[in-house]
Amino acid sequence: MTASLARLVMRVATASLGPHRRGWKQAMEAELEEAMAEGHGLSFATGCLTTAWRELPAHVEGRRVLASYALVLGLILPATALLMAGVLAGYPFLQPSCPDAMGAFAKVRGIVPWLNTGNAAAMPALTLIVLLRVGSDVLVAWFAAERDWARTAAAQRFGAATTVTLATSAGLILLDGTCALLPALTLAIEALAVASLRRLHGVAEREHAAGRAT
Repeated sequence: MTASLARLVMRVATASLGPHRRGWKQAMEAELEEAMAEGHGLSFATGCLTTAWRELPAHVEGRRVLASYALVLGLILPATALLMAGVLAGYPFLQPSCPDAMGAFAKVRGIVPWLNTGNAAAMPALTLIVLLRVGSDVLVAWFAAERDWARTAAAQRFGAATTVTLATSAGLILLDGTCALLPALTLAIEALAVASLRRLHGVAEREHAAGRAT
């Protein structure tokens, strides 16, 4: 467990460094294996992470990395936390107070009568769909921070599919799809954040390529 955590911390540390520190990345990864063999791999990885983060504001690539983490921590993860808080509070439609709140938010009335003994059994399934969305959002945040755009796009597509499934299922079971409003909103926020990240790193890669060409 400690070895896995050490490798995870080191992965974050190396991801925080720009391409101009490729040699240091390789040295850190090699020394990590030695430190793990001696039994202090986690402390070594933590030290590398601290050093890497201290150097971030000192160079252009580091400032771009900071901007990336700011978007991930400031937009994607808060949107994910909002969905998770809704699940813990009884979303969607698990508690009597929740339909009133969602109805007020969507300016729709008459939601509560659609929840009855017959369709209440489907509420855990709707909650599971929202939890799948939460999981996809966490993956989007992780892959975007690592600049793995192929996996980021795959996680986004899965999140969009779960949102459509939630809206369709709620429309059929409850005759109302307003419980998909919050997931749809967070999906839009997530898409905006990822688009901004891709543009930011695209500019950085073009500048780096131009610098190497000259």
